Amino acid sequence: MKVVLVVLFLVLYFGVFSNGVSRNVSSRPAVVNIGALFTFDSTIGRVAKIAMEAAVEDVNSNSSVLGGTKLYIKMQDSNCSGFIGIVEALQFMETDIVAIIGPQSSVIAHVISHVANELQVPLLSFAATDPTLSSLQFPFFIRTTQSDLYQMTAIAEMVDFYGWKDVIAIFIDDDYGRNGVAALDDKLAQLRCKISYKAGIPPGIVFSRSDIIDILVKVELLESRIIVLHANPDIGLKVFSVAHYLGMMGNGYVWIATDWLSSVLDSSSPLPLETMDLMQGVLVLRQHTPDSDRKRIFFSRWNKLTGGSFGLNSYGLYAYDTVWLIAHAIDAFFNQGGTISFSNDSRLHDVEGSHLHLEAMSIFDKGQLLLNNILQTSLMGLTGPIKFNSDRSLIRPSYDVINVIGTGFRRIGYWSNYSGLSVVPPETLYTRPPNRSSANQQLYSVIWPGETATKPRGWVFPNNGKQLRIGVPNRVSYREFVSKVRGSDMVKGFCIDVFMAAVNLLPYALPYQFVLYGNGRQNPSYTELVNSITEGVFDAVVGDIAIVTNRTKSVDFTQPFAESGLVVVAPFQKLNTGAWAFLRPFTPLMWCVISAFFLLVGAVVWILEHRTNDEFRGPPKNQIVTVLWFSLSTLFFSHRENTVSTLGRSVLLIWLFVVLIINSSYTASLTSILTVQQLSSHIKGIESLRTSNEPIGFQVGSFAEHYLEEELGISRSRLFALGSPEEYAIALQRGPKKGGVSAVVDELPYVELFLSSQCKFRIVGQEFTKGGWGFAFPRDSPLAIDMSTAILTLSENGDLQRIHDKWLTRSACSLEGAELESDRLHLKSFWGLFLICGVACFVALFIYFLLIARQFRRDVPNKPDSSGQGTLRSKRLQTFLSFVDEKEEYSKNRTKRRQMEGSSNDDKNEDVLGTMFTRKFLVFTSVTLHFEVLNSSLSFSVRWCLDFDCWFASLILCTSISSKPAVVNVGAIFTFDSTIGKVAKVAMEAAVEDVNSNSTVLGGTKLKLTMQDSNFSGFLGIVEALQFMGTDNVAIIGPQGSVTAHVISHVVNELQVPLLSFAATDPTLSSLQYPFFVRTTQNDLFQMTAIAEMIEYYGWKEVTAIFIDDDFGRNGITALGDKLAERRCKISYKAAMNLEVSRDDITDVLVKVALMESRVLVLHTYAMWGLEVFDVANYLGMMGTGYVWIATNWLSTVLDTDSPLPSMKMNLIQGVLTLRMYTPDSEPKRNFISRWRNLTSKKMANPFGLSTYGLYTYDTVWLLAHALDSFFDQGGTISFSNDSRLNNLRGGNLHLEAMSIFNEGKLLLKNILQSRLNGVTGPIQFTSDGSLIHPAYEVINVIGTGYRRIGYWSNYSGLSVVPPEMLYTKPPNRSSANQQLYSMIWPGETLNRPRGWVFPNHGKQLRIGVPNRFSFREFVSQVKGTDIIKGYCIDVFAAALNLLPYGVPYKLIPYGDGQKNPSYNELVNLITTGVSDIAIVTNRTRIVDFTQPYIESGLLIVAPTRKLSSSAWAFLRSFTPKMWCITGIFFLAVGAVVWILEHRMNDEFRGPPKKQVITILWFSFSTLFSHRENTVSTLARVVLIIWLFVVLIIKSSYTASLTSILTVQQLSSPIKGIETLIQSNEPIGFQQGSFAESYMSEELNIPKSRLVPLGSPEEYARALKEGPNKKGGVAAVVDERAYIELFLSSQCEFTIVGQEFTKYGWGFAFPRDSPLAVDISTAILTLSENGDLQRIHDKWLMRSSCSSQGTKLEMDRLHLSSFWGLFLICGLACFLALLIYLVLMVRQFSRHFPEESDSSTRGSSRSACLQTFLSFADEKEEEIKGRSKRRQLEKSSYVHEFEDRSMNGSKRRHIEMSSGKNIDISSEPN
Repeated sequence: MKVVLVVLFLVLYFGVFSNGVSRNVSSRPAVVNIGALFTFDSTIGRVAKIAMEAAVEDVNSNSSVLGGTKLYIKMQDSNCSGFIGIVEALQFMETDIVAIIGPQSSVIAHVISHVANELQVPLLSFAATDPTLSSLQFPFFIRTTQSDLYQMTAIAEMVDFYGWKDVIAIFIDDDYGRNGVAALDDKLAQLRCKISYKAGIPPGIVFSRSDIIDILVKVELLESRIIVLHANPDIGLKVFSVAHYLGMMGNGYVWIATDWLSSVLDSSSPLPLETMDLMQGVLVLRQHTPDSDRKRIFFSRWNKLTGGSFGLNSYGLYAYDTVWLIAHAIDAFFNQGGTISFSNDSRLHDVEGSHLHLEAMSIFDKGQLLLNNILQTSLMGLTGPIKFNSDRSLIRPSYDVINVIGTGFRRIGYWSNYSGLSVVPPETLYTRPPNRSSANQQLYSVIWPGETATKPRGWVFPNNGKQLRIGVPNRVSYREFVSKVRGSDMVKGFCIDVFMAAVNLLPYALPYQFVLYGNGRQNPSYTELVNSITEGVFDAVVGDIAIVTNRTKSVDFTQPFAESGLVVVAPFQKLNTGAWAFLRPFTPLMWCVISAFFLLVGAVVWILEHRTNDEFRGPPKNQIVTVLWFSLSTLFFSHRENTVSTLGRSVLLIWLFVVLIINSSYTASLTSILTVQQLSSHIKGIESLRTSNEPIGFQVGSFAEHYLEEELGISRSRLFALGSPEEYAIALQRGPKKGGVSAVVDELPYVELFLSSQCKFRIVGQEFTKGGWGFAFPRDSPLAIDMSTAILTLSENGDLQRIHDKWLTRSACSLEGAELESDRLHLKSFWGLFLICGVACFVALFIYFLLIARQFRRDVPNKPDSSGQGTLRSKRLQTFLSFVDEKEEYSKNRTKRRQMEGSSNDDKNEDVLGTMFTRKFLVFTSVTLHFEVLNSSLSFSVRWCLDFDCWFASLILCTSISSKPAVVNVGAIFTFDSTIGKVAKVAMEAAVEDVNSNSTVLGGTKLKLTMQDSNFSGFLGIVEALQFMGTDNVAIIGPQGSVTAHVISHVVNELQVPLLSFAATDPTLSSLQYPFFVRTTQNDLFQMTAIAEMIEYYGWKEVTAIFIDDDFGRNGITALGDKLAERRCKISYKAAMNLEVSRDDITDVLVKVALMESRVLVLHTYAMWGLEVFDVANYLGMMGTGYVWIATNWLSTVLDTDSPLPSMKMNLIQGVLTLRMYTPDSEPKRNFISRWRNLTSKKMANPFGLSTYGLYTYDTVWLLAHALDSFFDQGGTISFSNDSRLNNLRGGNLHLEAMSIFNEGKLLLKNILQSRLNGVTGPIQFTSDGSLIHPAYEVINVIGTGYRRIGYWSNYSGLSVVPPEMLYTKPPNRSSANQQLYSMIWPGETLNRPRGWVFPNHGKQLRIGVPNRFSFREFVSQVKGTDIIKGYCIDVFAAALNLLPYGVPYKLIPYGDGQKNPSYNELVNLITTGVSDIAIVTNRTRIVDFTQPYIESGLLIVAPTRKLSSSAWAFLRSFTPKMWCITGIFFLAVGAVVWILEHRMNDEFRGPPKKQVITILWFSFSTLFSHRENTVSTLARVVLIIWLFVVLIIKSSYTASLTSILTVQQLSSPIKGIETLIQSNEPIGFQQGSFAESYMSEELNIPKSRLVPLGSPEEYARALKEGPNKKGGVAAVVDERAYIELFLSSQCEFTIVGQEFTKYGWGFAFPRDSPLAVDISTAILTLSENGDLQRIHDKWLMRSSCSSQGTKLEMDRLHLSSFWGLFLICGLACFLALLIYLVLMVRQFSRHFPEESDSSTRGSSRSACLQTFLSFADEKEEEIKGRSKRRQLEKSSYVHEFEDRSMNGSKRRHIEMSSGKNIDISSEPN
């Protein structure tokens, strides 16, 4: 019976379980087996082991879970080995394990995930945080902890929070470390930060302390002091120890450790004091787990579980929760009817018969159901809520931010993916709306390394003994700016002095060395000089470097230290004033009207005066002359005729006012014509120059050539390079007709220096570009910021101006000199006047002599003389001369006398000369000439040592083979049915055949090649590799796939079998991590470098990467991102495709790509999907004009292998760029290519082409053969030994212990790496890092039915059209000018290079932030009650958009409440795009890109001013007291001199002494106005002429000075500029929302208590008027120029004081690297050039309420207050004169009328007396004197009447008659 039962049991067993379909367990078995795979003896593993055991215990003791089914967990120790992990995972797969917890390591997770995927066993890792472990590639991998993607996001946001820009990453160089740092790099890039240096530490080997020292020494020499340490605990603590030893844990350093350190702190706390001292001040992250009762209970239970030996870290909590998660999922699995059953894997049937029995592994049939239940489980664990989101990540990722201080640590805040950094626990924030604004990001204070609370600046200039190599242009011309000191290596110049002065202001030492760039024979190319920075030749460039757009794309500039822009210089002609220039002030019509009015006024005055004025009477001829003389003499105000009638005087008064205006206008106009340069040039500016066809000069090396040709579209044939100012002058003087140029275009500083010595040329038009000169530094260099600050300081303290004046102030042809020359009057301007005058004189003399001759004939008859005819003529001439010399009056009298007497032939000459008229004429003419002359006188390896160690058992069983066996076994793993694989298979077979047939290799030993098909499966690759390890294979060729290579490399590393891959190009397959991996093809690192250089070559900045989401695609794209970043380019969007992508999936991906801005697409995938992508792209219209497609070498492989492709497929890829690994042409290559068709046609029904991978496969076999030959020659033997680490794995169906170690594997590896041979791919040799030498690629353009090679790329010289092998013989040259490719046919069959970027038309509008201003609404404002935004800035933006070659849909969104001006910094921080009046300031340029400025702006100071009153005595202020005294003295002295010279001969200067003193005083002071005294002597007249000229100068100077004093505003303010404002303690106003507040408080260190925010112009005015002494008042307002100008247009009582102390402009803000910024900049330049920018300015910003004209009118009006002093003097003079006069009058009245005086005293007849006095006062002085005399005579007659009665009557009558006659004479009118 027992036998029957046993047989029945066996039948059931073998029939059901053995070799059947499945192993079944009841639907809810008693036990469910799960596996756990981790490293027991590790920081995480120790905690996880206890936590999982506790969890299993808790689950099994909880009847509510699994319904009585027990969990059994089987734990395996992977011991940090990928190989052991693989083996242990495979062991799990032969048992009924339904799930595996682990692995702990990300590296092992990558490997085991392939196994889990194949056998459908869920893999739940509580510690594998590598973010690339994605569900797309590994669907059965579940991460039950947080992904490092979030941890790296947290670190990036911390870096941004503290304002740092560059970090250094020190990491373990495996999948965990490398991929974590790659995620950090991506996140930093999103925040405009970067990893400036990556220091990888090789894993899996004993890394010594000295190796760490080497790494940290390199780190110490770098600029950044922000160090992120992403490692494992063992390595991490070693790093801190070495850093402490090197002094790198002190002040200035910032260390951020990932959560490995918090795990150590939690697990090993308290750490020894020595260890804690190593990491004081370190910041570290810890996965945040919310506080809960369950968590607190578990913590209190932990000590019992561990006995207090170690603490509990967050990974222990996640391990605990992972067990519970599986339990709940299994419970749900059973509840859904799930059963635990396994079946054989059909793909393992082919491996049956091997020693390993790998076919024993089975698939978990319901693995997918269990996986779904795991992902759908939701429970509350120790770590909080456990739930997965759509991408299989745990919800609510968050971290604690910890600061290590003292003997422990302190939590300073939290980070969550919900709200960023905060000091509030994330679970609290989940109840609120998310808020990630910068103002909401908070952390508590930190104690930094060095025990300081001050935040480190994050960057220092390293004191590494290395000097900065600063490139300096070796100029030939304009050496004042920068030049080499002859005979030395020193440089000097304006730019050098500015740089050195700025360096002296830096808070640290800056060692530098100037390196000249250029040959010294011509000016170098400045663009190439700047590009030398990106090429690493120079660390900076100093000189006259213009800040232009194309340069700012590759380097960072400082703030400009000199303004610059392009201007046009042209020769000019000075308009000849000509002989008739004096007629030009008036038009002919004006001259006629003036003449007519002269005659008209003369006639009118004659009519009005004729009857009453004798001077206007007389004969008609005389009266006509009088009318003409009178009217014309009024032009000079020299008319002598008196006017008597009231009407005549009224007319004359008005006419004289008219003449004054005409005279002044004529003088002003003629002065301008004669003295101001009248310039003429047919070139009026850039527009006329652009439209002409004339040649244009430019300076050699200047950016002007590029600008004129590329931006303005001027033909290159019109541009002539000029090397010096002398060449400028020669070319301009010759002109276009003589081989010269019509104009020169250059930068303003050069032109100003040129014109300072070349006055024959001038600037025409306006400056048509706006820019400046700055110093160039590598992108994101902190030095650029620090130097900018220093330059601003130099500008503010005046040193910049002093340096400018030292170098650039020239005197050879200064402005003053030029004006003096232009002010001198030449004869050619006046010869017409002199001609008229000469002709008039000639005609007058001619008429005069005719008349005199006639009179001489009449008056002096000809008398006969006996002395002869000659004597007669002589006497007659003498007589004529005497007659001419006679006075006219004498001649007339003599004639009359002769007529009366009738006879007299002798004439008596009574007068010798009559010269008075002549002398007066000379004086008048001299003075007039001096008047005319005066009035016209105004003008920027690791070497690693590999030490390979194996763990061997003490007992080694060896199987030995003879030293040189007959056969050597080699394995090969690849996918047979693939584009690469089918070629490689044929090539390998041919190579083995060739090797075995060649007796010179291996000496008769044959290669036996065993090929295995991995069929694109990582799992099969593992299985096949393991199979090879069970045999005596000495090497494996393959695998083809990078993913499989990553997995197999762990196996070959353990068993020391070299793995030679001809197609695994993943750049992370490094010899550091996988020493037995040998890549016999090119590394994708070089391919990605080539693509990056192509991107840069074509000028694109952003690319979109479409790639397969596995190690091959992902790591290749990461390498591309790194290489692009080195060139200031980036991957703007990454579009990943999973390994089982469908056409619909591709369509979804490409639709997203089409919505992106970038049109440069890089496709990095496999051939099987690549063409499908192109098919979908063609369907979506993405293969047309504007797109750029760059395919990696998968496409060239398809073209080579399957060529010719069907035309339909070729049509899909027209215009695509692709790369092909370059293999030099050689005879072996040509022979193999010609042999290929025979090789394929014999074995294949459909022959295929040979790709480069086939060539590399062929060479790989030969490489291995040569290495084996050397191996045997060196005594190497093929022997294998058991792996002691596999002994513990005995048991079960799998016999993995059968795998053995190749004992001489290291020797064979060494021989492989040292082999040198020439193969079909060229020279085969390896570099120190295991790469093939001379990496190079062909650049291919797909066109028509094939393709065309347009160039090459090599790692030696970059892009070229010359084969790389020809360049290897020359020095490397990677300059931009040497980078060349032939022309391309782009998608859409166009030759025009695509711009690489378009504004996507996806219906989404740009959200443009606009400040909702409260004040200065002219710039930007919202129309009340509408959504309309208007203003100057809006019109400029709209006009610029209209100039773009594409439509930009946008929506203006006001920012701010409208009640006050918003914060512009906050607006910029929120940017998608900002459009408004936003100042371009340094702190903003760090986060956004600005356009070119559309309006100049800078900070100015406005202060109230008081106008200095001209006062009543203002007229005295023109001269100093000393000047007044000297002037008075000279008046008296000249008067006295003239009196002395005239006294003896001029009666007017004779008389009594009193009269002569008065005459001297009167004459001398009357010369100031108009003296009437004639001068007779020649000496007196010379003195007088000179004195009158001096008086003219004094009068003109006095008039000009007094005019300025009275009419120009004399302003006074205690604030003189920014310096006085800083030094004072008075309040300062600023505009609310402006950057002026931060600038004054942070840059100028003005206390915030002094700063008063003001919201509107009205508040400006009120605060300024109230002043600093009243509350709310200010001493001055600091604001930007544009606001100030608008404010002052209506507030004329304030003014700008001091100079503009910052130089900025307003621009539109865009996200960093947005192409829109570049396009809008170009549009703004166009608006500026065509005048639209000025018209928009005038439309919005021209104000009239207080215009300049109105202000000037008010300023020019003269008020009484300016003159009452003069009136006072005059009034006093009048009063005193009247008083004296009255006294004298009364005295005289009393003397003449004594009786009237007496009667008045009596009061009897006062009225009569008053009348008598008034009549007396009205009488003429002569009448009074005559009457007085008559009374005296009468009195005398009465006295003598009685004494002399006998006097006769005739005498008395005579006396009476005499008395009467005198009375008559005195009564005559005067």
